[in-house]
Amino acid sequence: MKAAARFASLGCLACLTILSGARPAAAEVTAGQRATAEALFQQAVELMEQKKFSQACEQFAASQELDPALGTTLYLADCYEQTGKTASAWALFQEAADVARRTQQSDREQIANERAASLKGRLSKLELRVIAARRVQGLELRINDAPIPSASWNTAMPVDPGKTRIEARAPGKKPWSVEVNVAVGPSSQVVEMAELADGPQPLSTDSASVVGAKLAPHDPGATQRTIGYVVGAVGVVGLAVGGYFGYRAMDLNKQSKAQCRADDPNACTSEGAAMRQDAQSAATVSTITSIGGGVLVGTGLTLVLTAPSAQSNRAGSAPGQAASPGFGVQLRGVW
Repeated sequence: MKAAARFASLGCLACLTILSGARPAAAEVTAGQRATAEALFQQAVELMEQKKFSQACEQFAASQELDPALGTTLYLADCYEQTGKTASAWALFQEAADVARRTQQSDREQIANERAASLKGRLSKLELRVIAARRVQGLELRINDAPIPSASWNTAMPVDPGKTRIEARAPGKKPWSVEVNVAVGPSSQVVEMAELADGPQPLSTDSASVVGAKLAPHDPGATQRTIGYVVGAVGVVGLAVGGYFGYRAMDLNKQSKAQCRADDPNACTSEGAAMRQDAQSAATVSTITSIGGGVLVGTGLTLVLTAPSAQSNRAGSAPGQAASPGFGVQLRGVW
């Protein structure tokens, strides 16, 4: 029983180390980091003298992160106590006492132990109660976004007073959260984790394919409509070419009249005769391309309008119920 209690106590202390932001000593510290850490430390000391404890704690914490030191740990713990963060202060004093003992600094060890002992009776404690039936696979508990080891569940843990957010997450479950106001110590509070509701299940590959097929039904007329658009576009180009050659034929015919006798249009100079021949050739090209373009446009429209759609296919339309429109183009030129 004593062993279990000791294990839980160690878990709580590890928890508090995470929550208070204490970090292990870095393997290597550059000269620049050490200089910056020293400057931050001096600024924090000045802020402490001015009773600006919140700002001082931030500077001490930044200094400790750059260049961890026992003296900075003690100052930061004292700063946390001044701001009412009793649990964070208690955890750091405990850490400082351990470091001082290992480095044989008996005076600092005594100071840290005395400060930790004075705080112990004023701690605010919070128990995260998780019954066995609600311990689902992959369950994770967090306090103010810091993970809490499972060894600390169902155990009264020291926490800083004030607003505290508790969250529970697990794969395949909806997250659960609650915000409580932890009273100033000495106090004790219990928060029982609610049963996590089932979350939405991810779609399997086969299911996703089935849903995709339902959302995007097969369109049997897509190919026919595409062909119709292409044929119609070619027909429009043909009409444009026919129009150009038709204009060209009229212009050449008009120019040739200046090279012919007024009383006998067929009596022309060699240049006029050549112009008239060119006009007739242009007229022939215009007639052929215009007729071909018109036929292609009509064919393209017929293909587009008669292509079956996905909607009509689902409705079960019978063949032959829709009349197919017909188109005819007749072009005639006189030159």
